[in-house]
Amino acid sequence: MKIALLGGTGDIAEGLVLRWSKAGHEIFIGSRSDEKAKKIASEYIETLSKLGITPNIHGMPNADAARSAEVVVISIPPEYAASTVRQIRDSFTNQIVITPVVSMVKKGNYFMYTPPPQGSCALEIKEALPEGVKLVSAYHNLPAKELSKIDKELDYDVVICGDDEEAKAVVKKLTEDMPKLRALDAGPLEVSMMVEAITPLIINLNLRYKPRHFSVKFV
Repeated sequence: MKIALLGGTGDIAEGLVLRWSKAGHEIFIGSRSDEKAKKIASEYIETLSKLGITPNIHGMPNADAARSAEVVVISIPPEYAASTVRQIRDSFTNQIVITPVVSMVKKGNYFMYTPPPQGSCALEIKEALPEGVKLVSAYHNLPAKELSKIDKELDYDVVICGDDEEAKAVVKKLTEDMPKLRALDAGPLEVSMMVEAITPLIINLNLRYKPRHFSVKFV
């Protein structure tokens, strides 16, 4: 599958790029800077080549990456995510778009959830996207450092939300391409606010109990 990661130079993007490349997907790294995107793509290729993997990764501006893909991941900081999507709105057609975006603020030595007026980052991004795009929220709670260790199996659950059943099925399959992640369908996109709100709590626990890497597992 052709997957674009807008802001594909960030922390969570690295793990997704490496793991999906290992699973055989074609990856498009998007960035505001074409030069930066190509540089990061080359670094990912080098990392995977050392592991005996021949990846299919390309670096390009965000707009071109979005146009090239069947699935687009918005791996952009929350303060820029919706505005970036608006700027390249014409690059989206009927793709599946995945948002792991969470808005939070640091207060002293801990983080607090700070949702936008829409109630969640997912709903804010939905407003910025054109009609026909199928938005799914996922991957909010995965620890980025653990995700980038591609030979490590991650025994975590990934909660997904969305209003299109076929789109959620695709995201579920992409999630299960990364052993041993399990995708759980939590319902419509408006439920995303509850999933997003858990993320600062997990980060706070990870900071307090270093070097643990807490995530989510439902038992």
